[in-house]
Amino acid sequence: MKNNFFDEAAKTWNTPKKLDRSREMYEIILENLASKDTSSLKALEIGAGTGNLAALLSKHFSRIDCIDSSEGMRKEFSKHKEELGIDNIEVYDEGFWETSDNKYDFIYSLSAFHHIVDVDKELKLIYEHSHKDSIFFLIDLCPVPRAFHSEVPDFDGHDGFSKEEIEDYFKINSWKLCKYEIIKHGKKEDISFDIFLAIGEKL
Repeated sequence: MKNNFFDEAAKTWNTPKKLDRSREMYEIILENLASKDTSSLKALEIGAGTGNLAALLSKHFSRIDCIDSSEGMRKEFSKHKEELGIDNIEVYDEGFWETSDNKYDFIYSLSAFHHIVDVDKELKLIYEHSHKDSIFFLIDLCPVPRAFHSEVPDFDGHDGFSKEEIEDYFKINSWKLCKYEIIKHGKKEDISFDIFLAIGEKL
């Protein structure tokens, strides 16, 4: 099962390469938020993993709540948080959507959406948990061959997203697509891939 894969992978997730990627994405997020004072804002991260990105962003927000479906990832997140002495980030399982009525000023996700089967449902939940002037940053894969996910058993997600797909997802779920750009090129074994940033504002 997919969750079992991530539960086990969590134990060795924080490689230098993944830590560098989190720092790179952190810089890109801050660059795109440069015109906003975020110090009093509440943020929500979808698919937080071991919490690397949330830890970096924690000093810029009043609070960051995070969601991850993998118990192993959540355990590593909690360890990481305690080691760094960060008290304004917390991680929850997917039950958070049903138990919380919190609304957020800034919602973001890094390379998690292609693992989400029902993207429309997720975007609706994000919309319901956001303020009227909230901003949504989606960072994820452009289309890749199915083999890109060969290490994940029974992978049932998406092989990345085209710009047209993102435009449709945002429009259907009442997010205005304000910006779309390719922010990173990479190679995994012999497969080249691109990472995009899509920025949405709540309609």
